[in-house]
Amino acid sequence: MSTVEDKTELLKTPLHGLYIPVALVLVGVSIMDYHLLPYAIAILVVFLTGQFLYARNKKFVLSADKFQKYELLDKTIISRNSAIYRFALKNEDSRLNIPVGQHLACKVKVGDDELIRYYTPISNQFDEGFFDILVKSYKDGKVSKKFASLTPGQFVEFKGPVGRISYEPNIAEEIVMIAGGSGITPMLQVIGAIITTPEDRTKVKLIYANETENDILLKDELDEFSSKYPGFDVEYVLNDPPEKWNGYIGYITKDLLEKLLPAPSPKRKIFICGPMEMKKSLLKYTEELGWERGTLKSSGTDQVFFF
Repeated sequence: MSTVEDKTELLKTPLHGLYIPVALVLVGVSIMDYHLLPYAIAILVVFLTGQFLYARNKKFVLSADKFQKYELLDKTIISRNSAIYRFALKNEDSRLNIPVGQHLACKVKVGDDELIRYYTPISNQFDEGFFDILVKSYKDGKVSKKFASLTPGQFVEFKGPVGRISYEPNIAEEIVMIAGGSGITPMLQVIGAIITTPEDRTKVKLIYANETENDILLKDELDEFSSKYPGFDVEYVLNDPPEKWNGYIGYITKDLLEKLLPAPSPKRKIFICGPMEMKKSLLKYTEELGWERGTLKSSGTDQVFFF
């Protein structure tokens, strides 16, 4: 970033963009003609009101109660049936800033029906001016087909945040994440928060299951995380692997979990997200392996949490 850009960024801070200019105006007017001070104060009141309204509008980029329209900026295809959709926030310096582990409600009109689906943003919590969601298309998926037909410039309605967990640093010494297909998205959100928070010492082990190698979403990014961050490890499971495959083969069974899971401990947690049948199986397996009995409608304090 150039020096000019750096100086421009200073104007966005309260000190340089608000306090110093106000102080300079008041001092300058007082020196020149203190009789003009009331007029200067009136002008500053208007200015400060505008700044307050701008800051308020910037802060509330989402509504928890009302669906709002967001413009699609870009669509990036990452596999044969999945794409990342980037939506614009109201201001270039706005951040989505939702609790880690929570997601957005999305409403789309398909024919005469208004359908609602839930998506976890995968963009970094520090990204400004936009947010990303990952959508996997299904053969009979009405909403995913609608997304696949979208082009930049069109609008989609969102509200939020929605969710039953708000991740905080060091809530456990170790978290095992078990994901299937597009169930990787809430895991990415939590992983991103952990690796960008130096004081968060949580170890993470991801067990990621898919049908084929092409179905592994954002594999390059996950492998990069694994190589860069000693506290992060990933294991892949494929039901239909290629000829040369070094990962696990089949489905996530009780025997496989017995091999991959650490011993149950109050200092460890399991996060699970994927197809419903997978969730039901893992609900049973984890209890049989000594973890606390879970529920599909988990609360944030549960040892085994289902997104």
